Amino acid sequence: MATCRWPYRLTIVCGLLLFRCEQPLVFANQHPPTAAPAHQQQHNFADSGNDAAIGFEVNGGFTCCADVQGSCKAACENLSLARIASEPASREAKLADVRKYCPLQQQAPFWQCMNDTLAAIQRGAAWPGRVCCPLAMSVRCQNVCATGSSRDELTSGCRASDEQSLFGCLKRQEDGHRCCSSARTSECVHACTEVFQRYRTPSKVQREEVLAACRTNNSNVMQCIKGFIDVTFTANLKRYVPCCDSSPEPKCRKVCRETLTAGGPDATQYTVEEIIDLLQHRGGCGALMPTLPLWKCFLEADKQRAAGQQLNSNEVSRINQIGMDSAKQHCCMKAVSLRCRLLCSTTFANEWTLDDLEQKCLGAPEEHALRQCIDEVDEPCELGCDGLSFCSNFNNRPTELFRSCRAQSDMAARTDVQQWRQQGYLPFPGGVQLPIRNETECSFEIWRSIACAAQIKPCTKDYHTNHICRQDCAEVLKNCVDWLRMPDGHSVSSLCQRLSPQNSSMPCISMGTFQLGGPVGSGLLEPSEVAAAASVAMSGERGPSVDVALVSPCKGSPCNSSQVCVANRDGTYGYRCVDGCPLGEASSYLVPVGTFVRIPVSVTQKGCLKVCRCGESGRIEKCQPLPCISYNSCTLAGRRFAHLSHFYVECNVCSCYAEEITCTKRQCRVPGLTEDRAFTSLPCNCPPHYVPVCGRNGNTYPSACVAKCAGVPDGDIEFGPCRARNGCDRVDCGPLSVCLPEWNVCLSGMHKPCPQYRCVNLTSTNCSTVTDIRDTDLVYHANLCEMVLARATYAYREKYRKHCDTSRRRSQVCGVNGITYRSECEAWSDYSTVDYNGPCQEVGLISPQLEARCSSIKCPKRKAHGCTPVLPPGACCPVCGTAIRIVYSRKQIDRGLYALKGTSNDYLTLRSIMRSLEALLQTVECRLTGQLTFENDLYVIVETLSKNPARLQTQICAREAERLVTLVRTQSHRITSELNLSALTVATLATPGNGGAGRPVELYSRIVLVLAVALGYLVGAGRH
Repeated sequence: MATCRWPYRLTIVCGLLLFRCEQPLVFANQHPPTAAPAHQQQHNFADSGNDAAIGFEVNGGFTCCADVQGSCKAACENLSLARIASEPASREAKLADVRKYCPLQQQAPFWQCMNDTLAAIQRGAAWPGRVCCPLAMSVRCQNVCATGSSRDELTSGCRASDEQSLFGCLKRQEDGHRCCSSARTSECVHACTEVFQRYRTPSKVQREEVLAACRTNNSNVMQCIKGFIDVTFTANLKRYVPCCDSSPEPKCRKVCRETLTAGGPDATQYTVEEIIDLLQHRGGCGALMPTLPLWKCFLEADKQRAAGQQLNSNEVSRINQIGMDSAKQHCCMKAVSLRCRLLCSTTFANEWTLDDLEQKCLGAPEEHALRQCIDEVDEPCELGCDGLSFCSNFNNRPTELFRSCRAQSDMAARTDVQQWRQQGYLPFPGGVQLPIRNETECSFEIWRSIACAAQIKPCTKDYHTNHICRQDCAEVLKNCVDWLRMPDGHSVSSLCQRLSPQNSSMPCISMGTFQLGGPVGSGLLEPSEVAAAASVAMSGERGPSVDVALVSPCKGSPCNSSQVCVANRDGTYGYRCVDGCPLGEASSYLVPVGTFVRIPVSVTQKGCLKVCRCGESGRIEKCQPLPCISYNSCTLAGRRFAHLSHFYVECNVCSCYAEEITCTKRQCRVPGLTEDRAFTSLPCNCPPHYVPVCGRNGNTYPSACVAKCAGVPDGDIEFGPCRARNGCDRVDCGPLSVCLPEWNVCLSGMHKPCPQYRCVNLTSTNCSTVTDIRDTDLVYHANLCEMVLARATYAYREKYRKHCDTSRRRSQVCGVNGITYRSECEAWSDYSTVDYNGPCQEVGLISPQLEARCSSIKCPKRKAHGCTPVLPPGACCPVCGTAIRIVYSRKQIDRGLYALKGTSNDYLTLRSIMRSLEALLQTVECRLTGQLTFENDLYVIVETLSKNPARLQTQICAREAERLVTLVRTQSHRITSELNLSALTVATLATPGNGGAGRPVELYSRIVLVLAVALGYLVGAGRH
């Protein structure tokens, strides 16, 4: 027996030496590596039949981890073969936890497996593509890459269509290997290799080393690498120094001045590429985006350089991956003409021919929707305007929308009026110069209103348009333009046609609203209203004054150009800056890290997109293709409906999106077909019994009948509310992790299983970042660390803690979504609001008169000031707020699930959509609630935080709801870019007078209506 142990122990000791000091490899079977032919080596390590021999299975699992348990298993699963293979120098640190938790004496088979795997990794260490392995999306592909030695060996586990980032990196490394392998000297090989070791432009030292080492006897290397080391020199960099003052960041301004003034007159100055690198990475000036003041100043100061500039290979690769501005690429679908759509797509995809687009398309009245969408990307409409000196008529308007209410625009308006008065003419779209009359014939107040409207850019609430009404345009041109000096060929109507879209019914901006003595109801607050709001603010719920910057902390973009401002919704009324990713190399629109976005992939073909993620590095990464969709119209009963249109079938709203018609499932009251005594108002006319059931989608329904009518199969229904089940039951997160229940509602039948928990790794994730915890006894814990130390059981994360009630005297409350919560704060944390006190015990019948239809329920008193009551489906008591009904596309959710490929599926749940919609709220005085109704739409309420709001606060929250409706209705880039929000197709305000449905836009054929409703009624009656 003793003779058998020594060879085995010797193997393990050698394996340990391999991990510790990277000694020559010793294999677990004690046989040294043989010099096998290249084709045989490829078969041994690329063929899937031998995957188990080198430590991973066909499905991508790391088999070595399967042989151990406990802390050793957790440490092993946190190990990445791709990182070990791509970063040999840091291998020792990456294996520290494995050696700590996997003792050699107790885990002999495990170390033998690890030894075999490391041997396979070491065999392909010379392959230049090894550094790209961590970019692979799937674990299977990472492992195949980590043990491979050529690109051909990846075919068994990596698909080029799914692993675009990986194969893009491999292409760069292969280009570098091809260039450097032809070098004749070792010095040239080393200098050439250093050029491809990082993604930035090669430094001056690296360029000089390549020239010194390769110029003499390596002409082939110089010719090959020329495109990678070419840089642009420019003379007299000091003339750009004034541009440094354009940056709002002090650090950026300092680094900019130091960079542009470095060295004396004889010193070698930085190249353009080096300057960009220094400003971006050392100065924190943000990505190279022409819309940012700093970079815009550079480009305007020397336009000739921009025309002749050559992009390096890495910049070209990034542009090909996400385009110049993918947010504006979504706008290109709004172009009316094919020429403008193609020009728009090529401009924002890779060519940036913005001048051509401006001249040929954006000035055309028929392309108004395209222009408006692009303007929304650059300057989104925001609530409130104040603090202006010249355009003072625009001040004190917290409920109006503006694109550019800031001091720079105020100054620009003043300058415009001065220039007009000095020059005697007004520049007009299309290159027309309008000669103007003097101030005795046309008052200064009119010119000031025109200049301020053009610079401050007020928006309409319905479509976020900002063009002047034709009636006002005609009035100004008739009275203020000197037509005696006007060139021939122009008239009042032809000029005003350029300012307004062809659809005269579109809302517009009235100039009288922003002149002295404007009409009543123009949005200008009276001093008494401001005082009333201030008194509410001083009551302890807010700060001492009504300030737009306070209630809208992110207004004016207080963060730097590479960060996204996120408003705090914990009662502090502040904000925090989080890292973000621009949606393109020249895009000013950023999304926070972790966001999944949709990127157009084709210039010529509509509907082809890919899903990408904003990575920790501030770059869009890990892109996966989406199935292409068609933007053709939909057909129903012989009638055609355009893509993105919506219509009504009696009381049900239907949307057409990508040839798919989606309708709500409200039970409509049809005269002559529904009798009052038999009509319950519930879908399928289900009886008003409250016997709650839980669907497999995580949604609680009042009865099995209602669940089945909503489309939940019989096999996916369990009796009892969903919250009665602990999401962490039978879930093993491992010894170094803790399971937190997180009840999600999934929006597609394809989303199985619907995630009801999440695991938090206490070793790799700082548990102190999970804050504001309540345990099952409603005891507050500042963070997850404290809760774990107190041995308490997690209940929920608290939101709006300073505004909601967590009284232990009131043990339970019923939410408007039919879910029983421990407290009001728990309901708020779940994006719900309280219907009544006590557990849920009835389902409310839908009444157009908003009457309480629950016999045993006593409704609580609601907010009195300016209360607009709405009644969510199934609720017993009205809620004060502004309600939105949203129809979403299940096929869009399914396409997103396909692209995510089983990872981060919780991004397509109701909670995720509510979180993204909440991020669109500008003011922190409002909060958002939402639920998936049994009528198969989303019911969202925007209400005030304050329990006793002033009229101004109620109005602001109503405007916020209207703004969300407009963003969905116009398919803003904020909706189409984010993966979860892109499924929202129709949004309407739910008004009290129509039972919560929006105003009909297009009525369906009356005959089809009657038959459809009658059929639904008969089917519903047949079920009972």
